Amino acid sequence: MKRILAVAGLVALMTVGGAGVASAQTTKVSFRLTSKTCPRLPAGTTVKGIGRQSAVTKTTTDPATGIVTVVNYTKSVGTATDNKGGSYLFDYRNSFHVQNSAAAPATYIGTMFDLFSLTGRGPSSLRNGFVALFTTDLASSFSFQRLLAWGDPIEFPSGAAHCDPL
Repeated sequence: MKRILAVAGLVALMTVGGAGVASAQTTKVSFRLTSKTCPRLPAGTTVKGIGRQSAVTKTTTDPATGIVTVVNYTKSVGTATDNKGGSYLFDYRNSFHVQNSAAAPATYIGTMFDLFSLTGRGPSSLRNGFVALFTTDLASSFSFQRLLAWGDPIEFPSGAAHCDPL
């Protein structure tokens, strides 16, 4: 869910621009991941993480056609601990490239690549990710059509988090 909110916030800022607008943003991130939502964690495990996230979004509008293209790259890194004292590093990467059309100017379609890994000195180790056809209105509607997935990252097509909390 955080992924969708971050995408909506960044893209909403970017769609106001003219021929080409770029934006970079750095924020703090946190997550809580449990074995209830992520069956790849040992039973009874809760992992909490904190870190920094950097996102760059570029929006361009073709002046001849009015077609809008939005490209985003987001990277988050930080530390995490589990309820049994294990310590970890996490690495999250997400990028997408979407474009609208003259026939459907409010709908943006493209591809999204997403990767989340959790490694360290504890019983939990995750490597989850996906490549999906991403459809959005850049505000409140988001859908993910699975092209390729590994681990148990999200629910398709809703995007609800399983083992990919960012």
